[in-house]
Amino acid sequence: VVPVLLGNALLRPDGSDEEYEHYCQSMLLLFKPWRILHELKDNMSTWTEAFENETFAPDLQTIISNVNVEHECKDARDAHA
Repeated sequence: VVPVLLGNALLRPDGSDEEYEHYCQSMLLLFKPWRILHELKDNMSTWTEAFENETFAPDLQTIISNVNVEHECKDARDAHA
């Protein structure tokens, strides 16, 4: 299974609660090993809860923390334009 995330870009982790829920879902799809969709959430009630309770390897934590860099760069560009 290869996840395909639809849309122009990944959602921001600093957006609305709904956007953060979708961000958490995307990060789990991309960075947590899984075979069946149910394995991503286990028994957690929300994607946010599942993401925040997941322990990622340090190299994956770095990648996840850098996912928002594109948004931050565009914000900086727009602020100084």
